[in-house]
Amino acid sequence: MKIKFVDLLAQNEEIRDRIERELAELHRHTAYVGGESVESFEREFAKFLGVDHAIGVGSGTDALRLALLALGIGPGDEVITTPMSFIATTAAVLQTGATPAFVDVNPDTGNIDAEAVRRYLRGGDFRAPNGPKAILPVHLYGLPAPMNELSEIANSFHLDLIEDACQAHGARVMTRDGWRSAGSFGAAACFSFYPGKNLGAWGEAGAVVTGDGELAAAVRALRDHGRISHYAHDRIGYNARLDALQAAVLRAKLEHLGGWNARRRRIAATYRDLLRDSGLLLPLELPGVESVYHLFVVRSPDRDQIRQALLNDGIECGIHYPVPIHLQPACGALGYKPGDFPVSESFADTVLSLPMHPHLKDSDLERIAGVVRSAMRSNHTSLAGGLRPETSVAPPLANGN
Repeated sequence: MKIKFVDLLAQNEEIRDRIERELAELHRHTAYVGGESVESFEREFAKFLGVDHAIGVGSGTDALRLALLALGIGPGDEVITTPMSFIATTAAVLQTGATPAFVDVNPDTGNIDAEAVRRYLRGGDFRAPNGPKAILPVHLYGLPAPMNELSEIANSFHLDLIEDACQAHGARVMTRDGWRSAGSFGAAACFSFYPGKNLGAWGEAGAVVTGDGELAAAVRALRDHGRISHYAHDRIGYNARLDALQAAVLRAKLEHLGGWNARRRRIAATYRDLLRDSGLLLPLELPGVESVYHLFVVRSPDRDQIRQALLNDGIECGIHYPVPIHLQPACGALGYKPGDFPVSESFADTVLSLPMHPHLKDSDLERIAGVVRSAMRSNHTSLAGGLRPETSVAPPLANGN
């Protein structure tokens, strides 16, 4: 029997009754754009994260672009970010007219390296006339970037901090004041609700969250053609609104997100036990962070052979991401070349995403681990450097946080 990489059908069965009620109400009022469904989701998502404002938009890419624009970032400005992400992170920067400036990632986590950011800023050899205006970290695979360190760096250099939290719905970071949600640190944070995310819609959807009321108002205007009243517009904006239908789906799923995330963490712990001493490099979760395991990504120089063995056994898997952004053809004009970011390039060559969703059974995990171990025994290759094998079992994430 096939093991799915993501099982959206099983997820939909859990929310069927709530969705039917929500959609019936939506159809009764024929409020398909904006309205109570969107506003209610925005309030509930903001509360879930512990932030003041959430603004629903059309996609995660819209969220990134509008957040940057609302902060006044544009031509001549530079945004420091990571090459180890989906291309949307960089595309949003380029769509504002600004210049992405990459720094390499931490070899233990794949997240942007805070010390590399600091070195870049101190070096002063910038790529755009105005120099850096913002830092844009990505919470890769659901693991928070080093937000305490990045917040301190942003403050020291008077930069905006914008979180790409598109994979990190409900992830948390320990601070001096206790646990805080990923998405609550920067001037703004951006979420994607693409169907396969931990909190996924039935199509494209996203959100910008912020504690700044003026910034929230700017994003609301930008998502709706710069509208300040029905036929008055004080800026040129975009058609980037969150559909009411998607908001209804997201409200239903948000009720389950804490429990689903806790199950993902238990699955990650089981994977660690089953793959202990296998020769794979396993995801490392540092003290003071709680990943929500949007993806469970292992590393091996035998990635392609392991992947083929899984596919041959009917086990879906993926590669996130096989080409780092600085080597994408679409980004050739930025002038980067192979070897500029060796850690990111090593990740791209060795990462493999195993099935990860809250409806996996323990028997599924045992079968997956068995196929992986068998493929590893057939190759006998070890990965030097980079991530160290992780053997600890992470504690479960408290529901609702």
